[in-house]
Amino acid sequence: MARLTERDLAPDPAREWFVERIEALATGDCEPGRQVAMIERSAPQESMPPLYRRDEDETYRVLEGEVEFFVGADAVLARRGDVVVAPRGVARSFRVSSETARWLVLTRVSSLDRFVDFGRAVAAAARTASPEPPGLAAIAAANGIELLGPPGALPAP
Repeated sequence: MARLTERDLAPDPAREWFVERIEALATGDCEPGRQVAMIERSAPQESMPPLYRRDEDETYRVLEGEVEFFVGADAVLARRGDVVVAPRGVARSFRVSSETARWLVLTRVSSLDRFVDFGRAVAAAARTASPEPPGLAAIAAANGIELLGPPGALPAP
């Protein structure tokens, strides 16, 4: 795994909020108030969400294209068939490196509907190019997601 440099950590002010498609494929109860969720995501080249931290593990499996995952101090370029794990509590982000990419996310959520609402709120931010749309932090918090920086920001080493 590659180590990030100071240059890698500098956010790009020209980068806009990412646009992506989120589709829930399966859910199942794992404990009261928690569901295991498998979500398919797809996004165009250079798409990158805000830097965030979750109170849940996330496992990613790339189906098509290339996605660079930033998990803590590690940067991993994942291609078709590759699996990357982001442990709970670790800062993370990703950037689509190929023209488009599709990947699965296996995680736990308190509410699949709220999780999808968060994805829609971030996509709406992409359309407005707002630095952070009103209410996004609240929707993130309702999903156990802590926003740590804008798109382009990477985890500190």
